[in-house]
Amino acid sequence: MSARLWVVVVAVVFTVISGRLRAADTSIVLVVNDSVKIEQISIDSLRAIYSLRQLSWLDGVEITAFVLDIDGGAHRQFCRDLLKVYPHQLKKGWDRMAYTGRARVPQVVQSEQMLLDLVKQIPGAIGYVLRDFDVPNVHMVSVLEE
Repeated sequence: MSARLWVVVVAVVFTVISGRLRAADTSIVLVVNDSVKIEQISIDSLRAIYSLRQLSWLDGVEITAFVLDIDGGAHRQFCRDLLKVYPHQLKKGWDRMAYTGRARVPQVVQSEQMLLDLVKQIPGAIGYVLRDFDVPNVHMVSVLEE
């Protein structure tokens, strides 16, 4: 094997391994207000909520969705890893729903702490963060894989 090919192979392997380690260190944690009586949610339901097709929980409580900075890495990871869509596709759908008046777009917040505080205060609220937390009136929800 030539030296140049060897360097390329090593670089690719290193990139793949470091990407996996980085993804494992920063997993998305889905959070809801304690008024939402669920412990798990399907990817389809999560997509429906964040694409504004599901506007209330099964008990009739209105869903208030929160997202972190839509240009930030956490939002990209949330879209990619959980919703399996590109952020620009999600935003395009939000813009369409807002323009037609059919739904309110998710509220963008600038920090994880602010998101947790809002989810804590608002019944029916949902959001995501990049870390574990200990906040009263908020609990984590696991996402069921397809």
